[in-house]
Amino acid sequence: IDFIKLNQNEYKNNKEIADEYGEKFIITLGGDGVKHNHIHYVSNNPQETIDVSGAGDTFVSSFILKYYKTNNIEESLNFANDVCANVVAKKGVAVPDERFKI
Repeated sequence: IDFIKLNQNEYKNNKEIADEYGEKFIITLGGDGVKHNHIHYVSNNPQETIDVSGAGDTFVSSFILKYYKTNNIEESLNFANDVCANVVAKKGVAVPDERFKI
């Protein structure tokens, strides 16, 4: 397993193991960004959250796609944050805008 993605509530319930293996865990923090390997990556463009439907799936798929192409964790986390911010600002399950092409 390369990465395990948790949201804030899941992290609280698994804090001990997530902190011990910080390099494996990605913790999404909503509008506050994401945490990986004990480093907090602040969202570059936090949006007012309209609907979180599909936000976790959007984050994971965006991260995986960017990481596959770049093998750069920081760049991939920032990209996934940006895509997610764009999606949660829309009502219902949404597709990211065209500007998020890889």
